[in-house]
Amino acid sequence: MNNLPLPGPSKVAEITIFNILWKTRERKSFLTGTWLRTFEDSPLFFNCFAHVLAKGQNKYPYFKYYMKNIVLLTPGEHALLDQGTEEARISYALEVEERSGGKITADWGKLKALEEELKAEYKKYFPSTRGMMVGVKYNLLEQQAIVGMLNERYMESLKKKA
Repeated sequence: MNNLPLPGPSKVAEITIFNILWKTRERKSFLTGTWLRTFEDSPLFFNCFAHVLAKGQNKYPYFKYYMKNIVLLTPGEHALLDQGTEEARISYALEVEERSGGKITADWGKLKALEEELKAEYKKYFPSTRGMMVGVKYNLLEQQAIVGMLNERYMESLKKKA
């Protein structure tokens, strides 16, 4: 019998969202446009999904399941986003441009712009104050309702672009 632990509900939800994004988005890096097809069915597959507003720092916990907050990157780009220095990102951008003869760029500014957009959206839908209360926490039903509505809007916006 298999003794591997089963993923919890949180991991199952995240994997489901990743699979939806894989099926609905072009399978290219948000940063460079590099095709990601070679990672499908590989141990690195889930490393292609990067949260723009990092879920691990617990600053933006309610956007963990917001599809707009998850971009496709190569596993190396994902590592640079999460743990890389600014110098390492610049070096990578220069390397990509040089390797491609100037045809491909690693536009970290595009990711930064999306990050700022998401921060503003987070503040709008999950303000830290409500009335006179500071440090408001949202219960699970409130989180699901807001993020569900945002995901519906996001998916509709993708259909309009297509």
